[in-house]
Amino acid sequence: MKSKVPKHKHEIKEDKFITAAFITSEFVKNNWKKLLGLLAGIIVIIIIIFTINVHKKNKNKQALRQFDIAMSYYSNNDFEKAENEFKILIENYSSSKEDKLAYLYLGKIYLERDSVDYAQAGQCFKKAGFGIKNEVLKQAAMIGMAKCYLGQKNEENYYSYLEKIVKKFPHSFNTPKLIYEIAEYYYKKNDIENAKNFYHQIVERYKTSSVFHRAKRRLDEI
Repeated sequence: MKSKVPKHKHEIKEDKFITAAFITSEFVKNNWKKLLGLLAGIIVIIIIIFTINVHKKNKNKQALRQFDIAMSYYSNNDFEKAENEFKILIENYSSSKEDKLAYLYLGKIYLERDSVDYAQAGQCFKKAGFGIKNEVLKQAAMIGMAKCYLGQKNEENYYSYLEKIVKKFPHSFNTPKLIYEIAEYYYKKNDIENAKNFYHQIVERYKTSSVFHRAKRRLDEI
């Protein structure tokens, strides 16, 4: 009786490949309708995703164009037209990043125009502050909000809000000046402990700031 000759590795691989190909062929033959439906579904999903992305890019471009139009009027101090264009942006492109910037500049307009409207400005700055991610612009929105308190003769809320700002943005270029303003507020109220606390912050943390020497002199006086 002849003994079986063992197969080589490549022959074993070929057998496995042939078996897998046969099984796959049978599966496709028996399920081609389901596979065709699945393929059609995948194609539809790809088309939908592509269409959404194209639409989103177009909307972003349009929002940016609208923002540029509004900013051109704002830069020329034509606040009436700028306000109108920013409102159009907010109405038509509410999910864009320019929408939040529009609220910031609307707030500025309500503070800068002849008939100041602190209530509307405050609402705009609040909406801008919630939506803007850029730290410089977010701080600008919060400072705008603080100015609204000051304009409404609410000094306590104004300085309280400034304290929130300096805690939130300790590394901003505006922060030393804001801290000095807070310190001066407490100094003039004869609240020496709080005044010293804020003067010390400037002397210890902001040695290169323009208010460093003024804060140091105040501490020497106290």
